[in-house]
Amino acid sequence: MTKIEVKDYGYQTLLTIWPGTVRGGATVTLVYLTPKQRQQLIKALQNSEQQSDHEQ
Repeated sequence: MTKIEVKDYGYQTLLTIWPGTVRGGATVTLVYLTPKQRQQLIKALQNSEQQSDHEQ
């Protein structure tokens, strides 16, 4: 099961994604976002949520 964690440090946001295990080993993706990138991500997620609401 995929686990996503977000930590906001003020000057940057850390997005950590654990997609589960791959051949018995865990893999993790770390994404550091600037405040502007964080806002862009939030806006994109909100827009995709609104689009999926309209499609239903």
